[in-house]
This record gives sequence, C-alpha cells and structure tokens, in this order.
Amino acid sequence: MNSLDLQILGQTAKRYFHNRREKRRTGLYPLDMLILYVTMRCNAKCDHCFCWEDLNIGIPEMSLEQIESLAGSVPPMRTLILTGGEPTLRADLPEVFSAFARHGKAETIMVNTNGLKPDLIESLARRMKSEHPGTGLDFQISIDGLEETHDRIRGVPGNFRKAISSLQRVFELAREFPALSAHVLTVITELNHRELVALNDHLREHVGPQIIHGFELVRDVETSAWGIPEEIREKGVGPKAMNMPPVEEFDRIAEDLKTIQRRSTPRVSSFHIHNLAQLEMVRTQREQYPCVTAGQAVGVIYSNGDVAHCEFTLPFANLGKFDFDFEKLWHSPAANERRGQIRSCFCTHGCFHGKAVEYSLKGLREMARASLPGLRSAK
Repeated sequence: MNSLDLQILGQTAKRYFHNRREKRRTGLYPLDMLILYVTMRCNAKCDHCFCWEDLNIGIPEMSLEQIESLAGSVPPMRTLILTGGEPTLRADLPEVFSAFARHGKAETIMVNTNGLKPDLIESLARRMKSEHPGTGLDFQISIDGLEETHDRIRGVPGNFRKAISSLQRVFELAREFPALSAHVLTVITELNHRELVALNDHLREHVGPQIIHGFELVRDVETSAWGIPEEIREKGVGPKAMNMPPVEEFDRIAEDLKTIQRRSTPRVSSFHIHNLAQLEMVRTQREQYPCVTAGQAVGVIYSNGDVAHCEFTLPFANLGKFDFDFEKLWHSPAANERRGQIRSCFCTHGCFHGKAVEYSLKGLREMARASLPGLRSAK
C-alpha cells in the first residue's frame, strides 16, 4: 500500500469515528454531501438518464438571490454537487459557485457535466479558480463508452471528442490551479459493459494515467431500490431506453472493475467497493451496506427548491416555505418524519450507497483489502 492509499484510509477512518461521535451527540450524522440541481435544462438526449421526464419542460430554477440565502444557511460539508440537467447551461453558474465558495461551506464543489462545451468549461474553470483559489473545484465529466457507443448513448454526434477535449483542458489548467481537478464517470449499461477496460485504456492514453475513472450501474426506481414505502416512492425515476447488463455478465464486469482499480492511483476507493456491492445487490436483491446516509449525511435540492432525502423518494418540503434557510428545513418536523419512513430501504445509488461504505467498519476493511490483497475479506 502506498502513502497516498494510507493517507486516504486514515482520513476515512478518522471521519468514520468523528461521524459516529456526532451521531451519538446529536442523533444525526452531520451533512457530508449536498446534491443541488441548478437547472433541469439539458442539451443531450441520453438513453440512460434517470430524470429525462423532467428535462426541458420549464421546471423553475431558484434565483441567484435565493441561492445566496441557501449558501449562507447550509452547514459545512465536504462536497457540494452542482448537477442537473446540464449545469453549464445556467449562465450564472460562476455566481452560484461563488455564493458557496464565499461562505466557505464546501471543501470541494463538483460540477457534473456532459462536456459538450469545452471552451465554456475551460473559461468557467479559469474564472472560478481565479476568483476562489482556496475552494476545490472538480468537474465530473460523463463518458459512457468508446466514441461510437458514447455518442449513441448520449444522442449527440461528436459528444465523445468534445468530452475528451473538456477533460484535457481541465487537466492542463490544473497545472496552474492545484485545487482544480476533473474525473470521469461511466454509467454501466447493456450497451457499454464490454468496453470498460478499453475505455479506461483510452482515457489513460489521451488524458493521463492519473485519470480517476468512476463507474455507476444504470439505475431506476423499479430495479435499483427496495423497501421504499409506496406513498413516498418516486414514480418517474428511470431510463427511457436503457437496461442493466445481463446478470450473467456481472462476474466478468466485476473483474474488469478490479483490473481498472488495480492500476489506478489511488487504489483505495469507497466507490470501487460500492461498485462491487452494487452488482451483488442487484443479483441477490439484498442490502450490502446499511443506508445510514440518506437524509443525514446526504441531501438533495431540486432546481425549484424542493428538498428530498434521496432521489428515489418524493420531496418532503420546499425551501421557499423556510425562507431558503436550509438548516431550518433540514431539522424540521417534516424532515424528521421522512427520516422515520426510510429506515429500512436500500438502493444502488452511488451518492448514498457509495457513501454508506465509508460509514461501515466492513466498508473500511474492504477498502483496505483492495490495496492489500492478502487481507481477508470482511464478513
């Protein structure tokens, strides 16, 4: 195990014990990650999008003034995710970033993007980092296969080359701005599951061997979540034309993911453990890691101000009713009531299940085992 892996394991273990103490003290895990939909507009037509029914139909967006109020009221957290839709379609995205960066509430602000506008992404990165050099900025760029496959899934000819260009430009800018980074997320589907290693090869060759390449199994509320009470279950979450790979391919997919992780830096990754557990969860429909994070360590805010504990459950309140004071809403009777309704559910969603790995001693052990193959697997 190298020094970086040891550092990550140590930091994760330290957070685990800190979060356990806070849970005992306050009754809730402290907020660690907030998912903020800044727009539901999008310029792609992805077959595997799980919120496609809400795209480009005029769903309102919070004003910058409202986001300023929100930014001042959220507690400190590790990660704020700006997502959509396509966040770069929001013209005031730098001001949204600035609102949270000025208040110093997030160590890292992640922008999820399809990478279709390399010039814009480069200019956004330069402006955001020039104005707020101390706040981490990470672009998560979606690449879902080699060129033909990716462009077919995304429904936009030329998307692959533009996404690669966006990655290369951010990587180049990171030489100037150390707190700037980019990584790739690939959604594993029936169409691309045989290309995972080849795609990783391409990224290592054309972007750099240090590329962080994450994966997520395509999800929908019908096949990726269990135990959610019907009255709070989201009904419209799922892809319009894309399925999971066949279950009989899961063992080979797991080996491909292990191959990629073994040559990655760092090798220690809670998300890699989550990926392997995802496959087992779908195969057995059994919980792998208890979801103790939804509505505690992780929350979701939609572009119109609706708030949910996770993306598979219906919103329980709107920020407008709380003067865009997140803390007031997060600790309201409505929020506590919803937490009581999701104590027994589990799902494959990476933002929640992936985070749950870090909140489990079993998960910490599996993270260590990924770097030390001789260590026995946790039971």
